Amino acid sequence: MKIVIILFATIKFATLGLARPDNTVFHTDTARDATIAYNRFSDANGNPDAYKPKGNDDTLISFKGNRDYRRILLGYNLPSQIKDPSLITMCTLNVPKPVLPVDQNYTLTVYTASSNWEEDTVNAGSKIISDKIVGSGSFSAEEYSSIINITGACQAAAEGKFSMFVDTNQPLVVFNSQNSGKETFSVDITY
Repeated sequence: MKIVIILFATIKFATLGLARPDNTVFHTDTARDATIAYNRFSDANGNPDAYKPKGNDDTLISFKGNRDYRRILLGYNLPSQIKDPSLITMCTLNVPKPVLPVDQNYTLTVYTASSNWEEDTVNAGSKIISDKIVGSGSFSAEEYSSIINITGACQAAAEGKFSMFVDTNQPLVVFNSQNSGKETFSVDITY
């Protein structure tokens, strides 16, 4: 009987030792953001628009047109309490109200991206687009904000950081950037 009790106590203790925290939700603001332009436009001096850093602009633009393609790049730092990102149980991107009215329904798709970039220098030449979709959401012209499940992006965090592209299916969608000091993207991480 003693052996069974000791064995049960050992298994119970080992199981408790592996338990995660109590599924705390951490709200995390954007650490860095930028619009990346993929086009062949140039300014009056012949400087390509695609190579002009837009990380310090007050707005973020997502647009897919015939000759102009713009994506939003968002970067986040994991809260220091999260030691193992693979144990994140849920992560959602909080999508704010667009700055300009959108006159048609649209979809935002979120892709993973590497986190080795800075707002001051990132442009179309320095970022390679990732093909891994981690979430998407449909929005109506009347809907102001929503959330997109991006758990895969948060679980893939490396060195305490994770980044993502936000892409629209067609219309021009403009949001405030963190530089505007107004409501912008954020994430809620359940760990």
